[in-house]
Amino acid sequence: MHNRRLIICAWLGIVILAAFLRLNDLEQRPIHADEATGARILSNRLEAGTYQFDPQHFHGPLLSITAAPIAHVVDESSWATLSKQTLRLGPALSGILLVLCPLLWHRHVGSNAAIIAAALIGTSPLLVYYNRMYIHESLLTLLAMLTLPAIYKLLREPTLRIALVAGLGIGLMFATKETFAISIIAWLCACCAYYLSYRIKWHNNDNEPLTLQQYLLPGLICASAAAMCAGFFYSNGFRSFIGIIDAVSTFFVYESTAGHEKAANYYFQLLIWPKHLLGQYWSEGLVGILAVIGCLTAWRQSSQRRVLIFLACTSIVHFAIYSMIGYKTPWLMLVPWAHACLLAGLSVSACINHKASIRILYSGALIIGLAYQTEQSLHATGRYASDARNPYAYVPTSKDTETLKTWLDILAATPGIEAVTPIAVIGNEYWPLPWYLKQFETIGYWANPEPLITDLPIVFAMPSQNIATEALLNDSHTVLPRSLRAEVPVMLYLRNDIWKQWTGAGDE
Repeated sequence: MHNRRLIICAWLGIVILAAFLRLNDLEQRPIHADEATGARILSNRLEAGTYQFDPQHFHGPLLSITAAPIAHVVDESSWATLSKQTLRLGPALSGILLVLCPLLWHRHVGSNAAIIAAALIGTSPLLVYYNRMYIHESLLTLLAMLTLPAIYKLLREPTLRIALVAGLGIGLMFATKETFAISIIAWLCACCAYYLSYRIKWHNNDNEPLTLQQYLLPGLICASAAAMCAGFFYSNGFRSFIGIIDAVSTFFVYESTAGHEKAANYYFQLLIWPKHLLGQYWSEGLVGILAVIGCLTAWRQSSQRRVLIFLACTSIVHFAIYSMIGYKTPWLMLVPWAHACLLAGLSVSACINHKASIRILYSGALIIGLAYQTEQSLHATGRYASDARNPYAYVPTSKDTETLKTWLDILAATPGIEAVTPIAVIGNEYWPLPWYLKQFETIGYWANPEPLITDLPIVFAMPSQNIATEALLNDSHTVLPRSLRAEVPVMLYLRNDIWKQWTGAGDE
């Protein structure tokens, strides 16, 4: 009874800490470009009540589907009324629920291992940082970690009921983001490794080895359930079957944005290798070390050998595939890193049967490591949240952009200035600028500058079009340099009569 109370207290403490790290000052960080485009999709769903999947540029519909009820509860039903906190609440809740997923493994790895895995997930700077952002990965990671134990159970007990549950989980992952396919490949490899070890009896089992025929019908049920589930969401409840075709075609026509190509060791450098930035060392090497220890020690215990083979294989294959793909961003590591944290939990077997001094040393090292992860999470999501030197901040929006809305409101309220609209935005890759202009109704977006913009009160020019825009507005407007994203300036051209009114008002 005493041990049970300690376990319950440990889980409560981990969940409370995870919730604090994910919810504290959730709205403070400037909105990311990907968040802003996702918010635009959500607003279209809220305003029009429909959804049109774009197989070339965007991901699945489940993120906006799960965000819509939250927006309705807080009475934000349009583009103009959406807030950052409303957008980010869903991913943050997904991150909190993610911490509880190791509970689904406690019968296989033990309560202590599940607690360690949960603590690693709860304090991981990578997971904390991106659980506070309105992107698909937090929801995808939660669904993957809920589906993974069903896949493992199906591998051991290929029944139709388990196959249906696993299929629904896979379908929800598909409806979230097309990268679910990488997890499917990793899981299939893990299943093959497990099955081979089962057939050649690498681990003790009194039952007769299962045959491939026993997996055939459950496999078909699983695949059918996944297809039906994903098809339901992509087709708006089977009302638009073109959405199902688009869901498949996205694997062939999706256009990734240039500039995200990285070396094969990028994720190792990001997560494992220590980096001295912003006055401290950044690393989540604790998870990597514990994962290796868990593999080495759990392998010697026949009771955990089966789950070790499965978890180690799926973690390794995830990392290998993502490392081989040239297109890399930090948030793509959320699913693999959650797998690695689960594997790292098995390290508890390294000390469980050793003398007290070894257990004390292990516990002390673990506590220090978790405390350091927590400190990194606080720094990554606090004062350095939008600092380009933060290893987890990927193309962050400038704090200068965050002040733009306030400045425009003050400008519009200045005596003598009749209007600051219409506003023109010239060039491409201007997100998240539309988010900060959403209080204005009349905004035009042009790929290239047009002569008619010479009469407009405010013109924003992206770097690629700044020279052409300046040549057109040199006599009619005053240029005010601003910063949009990390290393991405944007020029604000203010019509001369408004500039004179503004500067005159400031001198009074």
